[in-house]
Amino acid sequence: MHLPLPRVSTPAWLGAVLATLLIAGCAEPPQKELDQAQAAIEVAVSAGAERFAADGLTSARTALMQARDAVNQRDYKLALSHALDSREKAQTAARAAADARTAVRQQVEAALAGVTATLERARAVLDTGRPGLTRAALRRARAAEAKLTEAVQEARAAVEAQDYGKAQALLTGLRKDVDALLADVQGEAPAQSSRRAR
Repeated sequence: MHLPLPRVSTPAWLGAVLATLLIAGCAEPPQKELDQAQAAIEVAVSAGAERFAADGLTSARTALMQARDAVNQRDYKLALSHALDSREKAQTAARAAADARTAVRQQVEAALAGVTATLERARAVLDTGRPGLTRAALRRARAAEAKLTEAVQEARAAVEAQDYGKAQALLTGLRKDVDALLADVQGEAPAQSSRRAR
């Protein structure tokens, strides 16, 4: 004789299964989530987070270290929580780094365009000549223009290599020197500008 089985509603049955799976899921290290967190950190590093989102990257690394410590203590639920936190922080750092890198690239490209345009103006004055510009002054100006042209090419190469830190450093000095050259060849006195060509 078979006794009737108690009826269990579908939602209650699903809830019991999910709870069982959740408990079982915490019975071993969350290796997949740890790997995902590590991969997200590597993506953030490649996106430039070490320079542009250092705090977020540090937080992601700290959370991953805490996850691994929790695994060593066999607290897999805590390990899972830290691993997920690490992955999220790394992804946020990667986005922040990408945004900051784009902004810096735009600033550097604008600065390079400005320096190049000013140098072209100075070169045009040198090519057409200016009344009162002596031969000695012309030779000095052409030597300065040649050095500045090399420096601009170096800055352009840094931009093309996506080395925006180097490009920024070069362009900061170039801006003053190119302005000074233009003022010299135009017969103007540059305000607070260095007359030393790089």
